[in-house]
Amino acid sequence: MKTSTTIQQDIPTFDVAIIGAGLAGSLCAKQLSSAGFSVCVIDKSRGSGGRAGSKKLSDTSSCELGTPYIFASHPETKSLFKSLAKQGIAAQWKQISSKKALGFVGTPKMSSITRHWLDQIPFMTSTKVQQMDHLTNKEGQSFWLLRNDQYQVCAKAGKVIIATPAHQAAMLLATHADLAVLLLRANQACKQYQSQWAMWLETQPSDLNAIIELKDSPIQRMIKDNYKPGREGLEVDRWVIQTSPEWTAQHLEQDKQWIAQTLQQAFAEHTEQRVRQHGEPHRWLFSRYAENRGNKTYAWAPEHQVGLAADWLCQGDAEGALISALTLTDWIINNPASL
Repeated sequence: MKTSTTIQQDIPTFDVAIIGAGLAGSLCAKQLSSAGFSVCVIDKSRGSGGRAGSKKLSDTSSCELGTPYIFASHPETKSLFKSLAKQGIAAQWKQISSKKALGFVGTPKMSSITRHWLDQIPFMTSTKVQQMDHLTNKEGQSFWLLRNDQYQVCAKAGKVIIATPAHQAAMLLATHADLAVLLLRANQACKQYQSQWAMWLETQPSDLNAIIELKDSPIQRMIKDNYKPGREGLEVDRWVIQTSPEWTAQHLEQDKQWIAQTLQQAFAEHTEQRVRQHGEPHRWLFSRYAENRGNKTYAWAPEHQVGLAADWLCQGDAEGALISALTLTDWIINNPASL
């Protein structure tokens, strides 16, 4: 551990710095802020949501190219979304819900959920945390300095939570030798992940189902984005199509124009619908991780005050990200003596 006596006085200082503004990071921020911690969130993107973000198409419309909906099957997440629904931040999508799992979407768009959780919380956008330095002050108190990709200090915090895809977490954890145990968890998750291409397209209105699952096709799933609750009515059907992991792995580095043409052809063959217009395909390199079995749904290193919260520590899906965030923050809030 390094010792510093010359830390700048104007560095933003918080109890907890959270790296990543996706579902896990945003919920961690909400939970800890509500419990009285001073919190900041830092993300390399221009907004929140991560894979549960929203793609802006115009001043009045958007769609979800990543997480199209969230299934809540655990009591904690069902309660969380019922509360969001009462506030008008989310809505149940009854067409995809069952007795075991309730389907929810953000309203009027998916990113409304993370934006709601981050309301009133300091949020640094377009900032990639590249380095973490662990220091102590004259009083012997330890803290972390977070540096961006220009090696400038962007935040000082007593605790750090990393809520990013496993590969990004591993790169950051590798910058500090004392975080080897957490790095091992991230490296284990890196072994099993899936990538995905996604794109939006529009057709004339049809009576096709809101969600169509395909086999033996480049396309794994087709979702009518405008059928989600809380969306404005359209004179067209706006679809989001997502490719299968196997097909994606074979065409991960293909030119986007070729991807777009191939997916339009596959879509037309299955739906017999003519594509009126479409967007550019988006490649999710770390679309989904395998379900984590046999370990805690979060990771916390009390001696270094660093934790991990993410889907890859739990079920590997959006609900897993939320469970990971809830269990980690519950531990931090209810175990002050161990911190």
